[in-house]
Amino acid sequence: MTSINKALLGGAYSVVPALLFAGKVWANMEESELPPITVSAHYGLEIPRDKTGVSVEVLDIPQLEEESIYTVAEALTTIPGVYITPGGGSNQKGNTAQIIIRGMSSDSYTSTMVDGMRLSSNGGDTIITSNVLGRTDLFSLGNLEVVKGSQGAVYGGGAMGGVILMETPEGSGEPSLTLFNEAGSHHSYTGNVTTQGRIDDLAWFLSTTYSRTDNDMSQANGKTSTLRNAFESEIWNEALRLDYYANKDTQITLTYRREDSEYGYDSMDPYWSSYNTYRFRSNLATLRLQSQLTQQWQSSLMLGYYTFDAKLAEGYLQDMRNFQLEWKHAYQWCKHQTTIATLAWNRNDYDCLSDGTVHNQYRNLENVLSVGVEHMVSPTDNWDNTVALRAEHSNIHDALLSIRAASSYRMNHDKTRVFGSVGTGYRAPSAFQRSDSKFVSGYGVYVGNPNLDCEESFSIDGGIEHYLTDAHKLSVTLFYEQRHKAIGCNWNTEHNAYLYENMPGHWNVLGTEISLCGTLEQQWNTEYKLAWTYTQPKTSDDQQIPSSVRQCWTADIHTSPCKELTIGMGLTAAVGRAHYASTPYSKLDNYYSLRLYAQYKVNDNMTLHVGIENLTNQKFVTEGHYMDPAYSFISAGTSIHAGCTLTF
Repeated sequence: MTSINKALLGGAYSVVPALLFAGKVWANMEESELPPITVSAHYGLEIPRDKTGVSVEVLDIPQLEEESIYTVAEALTTIPGVYITPGGGSNQKGNTAQIIIRGMSSDSYTSTMVDGMRLSSNGGDTIITSNVLGRTDLFSLGNLEVVKGSQGAVYGGGAMGGVILMETPEGSGEPSLTLFNEAGSHHSYTGNVTTQGRIDDLAWFLSTTYSRTDNDMSQANGKTSTLRNAFESEIWNEALRLDYYANKDTQITLTYRREDSEYGYDSMDPYWSSYNTYRFRSNLATLRLQSQLTQQWQSSLMLGYYTFDAKLAEGYLQDMRNFQLEWKHAYQWCKHQTTIATLAWNRNDYDCLSDGTVHNQYRNLENVLSVGVEHMVSPTDNWDNTVALRAEHSNIHDALLSIRAASSYRMNHDKTRVFGSVGTGYRAPSAFQRSDSKFVSGYGVYVGNPNLDCEESFSIDGGIEHYLTDAHKLSVTLFYEQRHKAIGCNWNTEHNAYLYENMPGHWNVLGTEISLCGTLEQQWNTEYKLAWTYTQPKTSDDQQIPSSVRQCWTADIHTSPCKELTIGMGLTAAVGRAHYASTPYSKLDNYYSLRLYAQYKVNDNMTLHVGIENLTNQKFVTEGHYMDPAYSFISAGTSIHAGCTLTF
């Protein structure tokens, strides 16, 4: 293999999602040298990154923290093919963060999994994914992976555009305590306390984070809110993980994550004047028993419980309870063949209360039974193939099947790798969307449709990775995605309301991702990464897909003039952004944002850091307006943040 290091790959690695058996690798695999990066998009089984054909990225969290990136929303902007609304969300930091993976956007097409728990909802337009991404910090994560396209559909419905997998880290080493503090523009502050370690057979990790900011929002016409702290955000996050090793083959893991947040929002909208305080609370608990039953057979049993409560406006409440039971097995038949099987039960209980001109309450209760199988076969040492399928049966919809196939081939003394994958996915309508009930929101009345069908997607991609030298790598990926029977709303005169319907035609996304990364060891150990994504997100009537972007760039370069000091610069940019559909104001302005950062290690216990965001004070639109672009929200401009980290 090449000598390219982990830090070189920096923000993103081409790999597959999180680990089923932490710290374990097949016994006969240990006899040979393996790449240091492993992936788990194969039903959670840990495999080397260069043995998967699935299009997936793994983020290097310690490297991102060195680049003054501390939130999931900011971290995802470094991945080729992934676009996040600037500022941490449509309304800056602390609110939601809309993600677009290869032209497929919103919660309906991206599934989020944390510690093996599927954070899904059958409530239709609930905002689980964007809430999690908008308010999760990197301090509490040990693994963050993104599967692109429908290849992630083996994790279940709702993953038409991709899957985001996050994992609370396992404690290791001698007991330690880390204190992080940062303050800056817009009255912002972030503080974190983390302790971790391992004593004998018990390992622990505990992290608590508090953050706040005023955001200082303004509109394109120069108007600002007259209300004090109108866009103030305040967030508390806690994460706990305990690992107990009963013996060398059996591990018990308990995780608990909690989030409490509040966000003030003044629409400053002459068409819809309102001020609301959004409040969110979530709790996630998982318990996992995993064991190496024999040298060839591994098994894992996982229980998970997730609650999500939200107050989005006066009289508008959401309440969700998820329960998950999952049983996984992995069996290695021989050196070149392995089968993974999973059986899961998900129970989703969702309530929504809306007070408008009509008081309306509805309840969605869904039970989903899933069966998944994946077989891995390697005809030769440098050629790896996988075929996977997942069948789901719900009390809301009939049985549905998603499939995936992937292949990876290494050649040229492992300096070149070609890979490709194909997959299908779906998104089922919610119980309300398939009912004949009415639901009142602030913007109108919505009516369900008993004849509503499931959305479906298909994606295919192929690429090549090539080490130009031992320290410079080029990657090119071509992809195509199609979505049809999209669930949307049209005005229905018979019901005098918006009726849910399957939209005619289909959506197509054709594009390419190109990335280059490397290190210049003779030039102060300088490291760089560059990525460009080009897409053609079109509907069947030749319109740009809503909430999409045609081109985006991300870049970073940092250097160390001395061992204690690191300085760097980052760039994000986008061209051809679209917001709303079928309005004259759907197009958003192009933008770029530069940032500078520096980190100085005073001694083994103290590190200082400083960062400047939006260096050139660009005023680009972060949230478009559906009626008049003058009322669109724009970025808050240049901001400066500085702080220190203490380690004991």
